[in-house]
This record gives sequence, structure tokens and C-alpha cells, in this order.
Amino acid sequence: MAIGSAGRWFLLPGLVFLFAIDLIPLVYSAWISLYNWWLIRPRDIRFVGLANYLRLGHDPEFIRAVVVTTLFTSGAVVVEFLIGLGLALLFAQPFRFLRRLRVLILLPLFVVPVVGATMWRVIFHPEVGVLNYYLNALGLGRPPWLSDPTLALVSITLVDAWRTIPFMFLVIYAGLEVLPGELFEAAAVDGASGWQSFRYITVPLLTYIMLLAVLIRAMDAFREFDIIFVLTGGGPGTATQTVQILNYRAFGLGHMGEANAIGLVTLGLVALMCWALMRVILRPRPAGG
Repeated sequence: MAIGSAGRWFLLPGLVFLFAIDLIPLVYSAWISLYNWWLIRPRDIRFVGLANYLRLGHDPEFIRAVVVTTLFTSGAVVVEFLIGLGLALLFAQPFRFLRRLRVLILLPLFVVPVVGATMWRVIFHPEVGVLNYYLNALGLGRPPWLSDPTLALVSITLVDAWRTIPFMFLVIYAGLEVLPGELFEAAAVDGASGWQSFRYITVPLLTYIMLLAVLIRAMDAFREFDIIFVLTGGGPGTATQTVQILNYRAFGLGHMGEANAIGLVTLGLVALMCWALMRVILRPRPAGG
């Protein structure tokens, strides 16, 4: 008992550090969000209560930013998960030559997001970009990747997928490597096909690992800023203006109350998204399904 009581004191520095860097700024941000605080007029700070939050609920620009963020997050996570899962299944096969290619797949993880986005901005250039050069050579023209509203959203989604597919691949591949081979051998003896082994053995055993990967990527994609800022800056117009870009602009204009309200609403939306994802994936499944 004495050892257990003493051990609890070792948790105190970590709790104090967590309280200092997380809870105190969060409470301070919530306090600021209750004020009409414009840095250009520091003497006109007024307490407005929940007015900033109510304004966001009726602001078409904020609602559109939430929709754009949701589309971007959903598209990016789906593409990253499917391609990452496919690559993990491919590299789990007993082919020696594939082992040498694993390092190449992981390379985008080591590229700084701003550097990678700048590189892709050059690739997407309508006149001198290498992508349009080859598309034009094939007779497909020169699509305006970053100036067309639909293509701009697709472009930032693909760039985010390029950067984070290696993460999905790494997590799922690590899970595949520790699966017990005896189960697959027994399934093969019983005449199970490759699809049946994948559906009834691989997927159930990897559910929580895949859930973890999807959760981490969904939270990260919902808060994505640097890639979008470098590639499009939220444009053209507001086609790629996500909640984070809108929050950045609010801070840049000095509207501290509104900016902190957007930040806290974003936190709530991320928490709600994670809760919904957990409910969908972990819901009870019918027997034999």
C-alpha cells in the first residue's frame, strides 16, 4: 500500500504539465470566446456571452467551411484507408522483391508538409506543371487543378492522401505482421478462399487497429491547414476554405472572440466525429455476419 501511495506522487509532475499546457489554455480560450474582442480596438472589449457561437450557427461562410472540411476529411480518409489497406495486403505477401520497396512508400512521411505542398503546387501548375504536360501529350488538355472549385478540392485531397497513405500502410501492415498464421493455415485446409480468409479472419482481427488508424487520420485531416494554405489559400473563392483556414483568417483580422469560438466549435466537431465513428464501427454485429 505504501508503494502504491508513493507511486501516485510520480504522476503529479505529468498531471501538472498536462494541466498547464492543455486545460489552462482551453479555459482561457473559452473565456475569450465570450467577448467581442477586436485587437484593433482594445478598449472596446465587451462581454457578449454566447453571441459569437450563435453568430457562427447562422453564418453561411462558416456552415460552408464545415461542409468543405467534412468533404475533404471524408475523401482523404477513405482514399488513404483503401490504398493503405491494399498496399499492406500486397506487401504482406511472401515476395522478397517487395521488401526493398517498403522504404520508397514511406518517403512522403519524411517530407515537411509545406515543402510537399509547394512541390505539388508546381506539379499542378496549368502551364509549366509536369502533370499537365503529360496529360496534354495524351490529348487530355490542361485541367486547371487549383483554379477550378471542384478540381481544387480534389487536388488538396489527393495531396493529403499522398502524404499520409504511408501512415495507413505502416499501421495496417504492422497489424498484419502479428496475425497468427495458424488461423490462415486452418482456413486453407478447410477450403476457404482468399476473400473468405480476409473477410472472416483478417478484418475481425484488424478492426481495432484499422479503427485507430482511421481515428487518428480523421482528427488530423479535419484540422489540416498547411497543405491547403500553400496550395489554394482557401480558394478559388471559398471552394477549399476549411474551418482551419476560416479560423486563421479570423485570427489574422484580430477578431479574437470569434476566432476562439471557431476553435472550440472545431474541437466539439472533432469530438462528435470521433464519437460517431466509434459508434458505427463498434456497434454489435449479428451472429454470422
